Amino acid sequence: MSESLLPYTACSSTTIGGPRRQASLEASPCEHRQDPVTINTLPDDVLVEIFHFHVDRRGNWTKEWHTLVHVCQRWRHVVFASPCRLNLRLEYRGNRPMSDILDVWPVLPVVMIHNFYESSKYWRNFSAALESEQHHHRICEITLSHIPEYYCDRLAAAMQKPFPGLTSLQFWLEDNVAMSLPDSFLGGSAPLLRHLILRRCPFPGISKLLLSANQLVLLRLWDIPDSGYISPQDLGTALSVMSKLETLHLEFRSPPYPASRPPTPLTRSVLPALTRLEFEGVHEYLEDLLAQIEAPLLNNLIVVFFRNLDFVLPQLRRLISQAEWFKTCDRATVRAWPSDIHLRIYRGIHHFPFLSLRVLCEELDSQLASLAQIRIVTQHAGKMSRNLNGWNSWPRSLL
Repeated sequence: MSESLLPYTACSSTTIGGPRRQASLEASPCEHRQDPVTINTLPDDVLVEIFHFHVDRRGNWTKEWHTLVHVCQRWRHVVFASPCRLNLRLEYRGNRPMSDILDVWPVLPVVMIHNFYESSKYWRNFSAALESEQHHHRICEITLSHIPEYYCDRLAAAMQKPFPGLTSLQFWLEDNVAMSLPDSFLGGSAPLLRHLILRRCPFPGISKLLLSANQLVLLRLWDIPDSGYISPQDLGTALSVMSKLETLHLEFRSPPYPASRPPTPLTRSVLPALTRLEFEGVHEYLEDLLAQIEAPLLNNLIVVFFRNLDFVLPQLRRLISQAEWFKTCDRATVRAWPSDIHLRIYRGIHHFPFLSLRVLCEELDSQLASLAQIRIVTQHAGKMSRNLNGWNSWPRSLL
């Protein structure tokens, strides 16, 4: 029983195109079709998935679909019939008035991007676009970086109304610009906001806005000046509604902190999605904030403390000990730099730290005293830290 599954073709020494080739073609008609399949024969839903793969692979959602809609009339129809699946958005960079651009396209969400190197003409167009009542409900992303002082007040005034479709906001001021965002910024509400990045932006009313932004995935407050101070109690209350928050980054400009501190709360809010926490400031602030939250999935912690040789960190120690990821770390490095002492704890061969603690101080004795405190805090972070009995066990380079 050795019959072949393929039709028998007699062996011969004929050349290509001879009887042997002809028999093979007759036996396998699928190899020779009179009606070849083209992409135009694919149904619309298959085309949409192909387009989605193309746009997603190229990584630029606001530009790649422009190429697709200029191929043919059918592709144009298919693309515009699936705006959600293809995440169609219009990109506006301020080179012309917004109406000149939006009027030639279908009604789609708008991404506003302004780079710091562009001229005042762009800032004028951006300000006018934000002031307009015609298109502001379509704006889904706003990225304004290095905002010059002479446009701060106009932009802040233009953004006091609600932007109901806004999902991402980045607002950066230039160095030494003195301006505070008003309490009515964004109308005090941003229910769809997923990414919020403020840099050098005092915002006294930020607590109210954060309480409405329960869809936040990323929250970065960088280079917070004294006038933009938000108490750890207010921030903790706002974090309690952020069940989707994955990244939290707080960076204060200077070390002052109120002398009187509230008692430790009896209950804490769980942040079930938080995996990354970055903090730079005084340890009292971080302790008061951590006393209000739990983050069981935390796997990346970066902390920078201003100099303080007498700090006790029970809340940070609790957070580290409860995060299962840190218990698997097995490698540590300690380095003394001219301006700080830095401890990093890793796992396996990874080159980026899962746990990084720095203390800003210059004297070597102060650095070693700070390191002694850090060692107590991190004793539950990984096998290496738990088994350390003396300083000679630490992989370090104190030069």
